[in-house]
Amino acid sequence: MRVKLIQVTQNPIDVMWTAARTCYSAVSPIDMWENIYPKNIGLLDDDTEIKEIQEKHWNLVKKVLDSGHQSIAETVVFTFSIEGVSRSLTHQLVRHRLACYSQQSQRYVNFKDKTFEYVTPDTIKKNVGAEVIYNEFMRKCKEYYDKLIDIGIPAEDARYVLPNAACTNINMTVNLRELIHICNLRLCTRAQKEIRELFKLIKQEVMSVDERLGNLLLPSCEVHGVCFEDKCCGRKPKFEELIKEKQ
Repeated sequence: MRVKLIQVTQNPIDVMWTAARTCYSAVSPIDMWENIYPKNIGLLDDDTEIKEIQEKHWNLVKKVLDSGHQSIAETVVFTFSIEGVSRSLTHQLVRHRLACYSQQSQRYVNFKDKTFEYVTPDTIKKNVGAEVIYNEFMRKCKEYYDKLIDIGIPAEDARYVLPNAACTNINMTVNLRELIHICNLRLCTRAQKEIRELFKLIKQEVMSVDERLGNLLLPSCEVHGVCFEDKCCGRKPKFEELIKEKQ
């Protein structure tokens, strides 16, 4: 599995700050943006003034986000290229509908002369007998796929024998608000391990751009201090238990 952030909104904190200030200012957002920094800023060797302004912008953005007004986070957009994940994972991923996806097609890509790559869950890797059975099944799937292609079956129909474990590539474009929501769910220890590992890598990519944005990507329990899952890992108290204690 590999993940790369290939595009992100430039100056994301300033963009969110402008969105937030627009709601409470008589100044037009165009004038606000064009005068966001003094005209002579950056001409001096000392960039203290720039840092002070940027810190001021972040403080307002964080205050607005913490207050529950999340719409400003929709102004920041990321595009991630994701490689070598299972189609089982992408079936889960595309259920997050407030995002845009472009996935490698098994209909138009012919895999006959390509190495068949697939994902093996850790539970199977740790069981020698299970791994033997699993690998043999994967080999057979590819063998039957190749045979169907050889006898003239189009790739769009031969693909029906390929399993959910088959590797695929996908691009995902998503705004920060939705990404925060997805991470609330998928960074949870109750999420399936493969998709949890994916969002750990996605968080690392965001951290490489701006640690403040990356630190917004947390499992739900770290945000709310309680667990809303039916089966709790125990890291935080269950919501139902806290309610019973207060009754």
